[in-house]
Amino acid sequence: MNLGKEKKSKKLDFEIKNNIYFSVSSEGLGHSSRILAIAREFDKKNVCIGSYNYAYDRLSNAGYNCFKVPQELKLVGKKGTFDVGRTIIKNHSWALKFNKMVNKEIEFIKKSGASCVVADGRLVPVIASDKLSLPCVALTNQSGFYPFFARDSALIRVFGRSFDWIMKTWLSSTEEIMIPDFPPPYTICLPNLSHNLKVMKRTRFTGPLVSWDKDEVECVKRPNFSYIVVTLGGHSYRKPLLDTVIETAKILPDIHFDIFTSLETSDLPDNIRLMSTVGSLAGYMKSADLIITQAGHSTAMELLTLGKPSIIVPDAKQMEQENNALRMYELGVAETLGYEELDKFEMANAIKKVLNDSRYIDSCENFANMAMEIQGRKIAANVIKDYAARLTKY
Repeated sequence: MNLGKEKKSKKLDFEIKNNIYFSVSSEGLGHSSRILAIAREFDKKNVCIGSYNYAYDRLSNAGYNCFKVPQELKLVGKKGTFDVGRTIIKNHSWALKFNKMVNKEIEFIKKSGASCVVADGRLVPVIASDKLSLPCVALTNQSGFYPFFARDSALIRVFGRSFDWIMKTWLSSTEEIMIPDFPPPYTICLPNLSHNLKVMKRTRFTGPLVSWDKDEVECVKRPNFSYIVVTLGGHSYRKPLLDTVIETAKILPDIHFDIFTSLETSDLPDNIRLMSTVGSLAGYMKSADLIITQAGHSTAMELLTLGKPSIIVPDAKQMEQENNALRMYELGVAETLGYEELDKFEMANAIKKVLNDSRYIDSCENFANMAMEIQGRKIAANVIKDYAARLTKY
């Protein structure tokens, strides 16, 4: 009996409070959006979050108890596209800092009193939770990585195979890998997922993780004629898309365009309204007949949850977005254009095609109904609650 107590004290040298610790990447808006969706299903007092940069600010401003964790990798781009070689060079000392990052994460997990760890886009919390013998759930829309290196030099491809092996090993040390997407064969991120059996057997498709339900979103006031919403953000390399939309609007005067971007431009026609970023685009997207946007995974999930057809223009040389765009085209919910084929006539033809063919809206509404039925937010929360309860039941 004494041996049992001693063993327990060695494993757990901190007080477990049935809390959840989320460790969240800030490389893109989607990671924090997914966490906001899941965290809605918990009492805020039972949620602690480790993150950095924009995601830290966003989540702490939402009222959650947050810790500032070190950034794992610094991603480097060149002329608006992800540069694998420069990213490797920039992070050459990563291995030397890794143990220090793990120890910092362990410190925050202990402070949180967590009985379950959720890692979204981060590797360090997977190792930290394993050292603490805590259950860990990975949340990702990408579990296969080598294809992202396959187009580079021979040296980069060698690194890519090593990196892919490391990711598979660490992902397979989690209890579960949750994919915030529709189940196959309707999965948008399907080409980005690993076919490694150790990864696949831990994989669960939760459905979209969106922080609102379709019927909760209030439509904004829209014009009486066709209405298109364009989301661009502030990245300078999307300026050609902005210019193309402006030129397209000039030849489609009966369509109103709301363009959400921080990019500056002039000579706007009367049927364009340039908008700065707002707290939530959901009300605008729900009112729109069509959305023109990039192929980020969280954006795709929002569009399909709302049942809205789209024209997808993936960022140049961004393979994940290219794969997402291709899947949306294959599933009949979007038309796609590449930067190499951007001109006002191609864009105008794509707009007319989507607006005049009811098959797009029918397909999108089928996805919206599926999202409502699946209730991905609740599925993900219930899985996490189940793992969290395992260390507190006895």
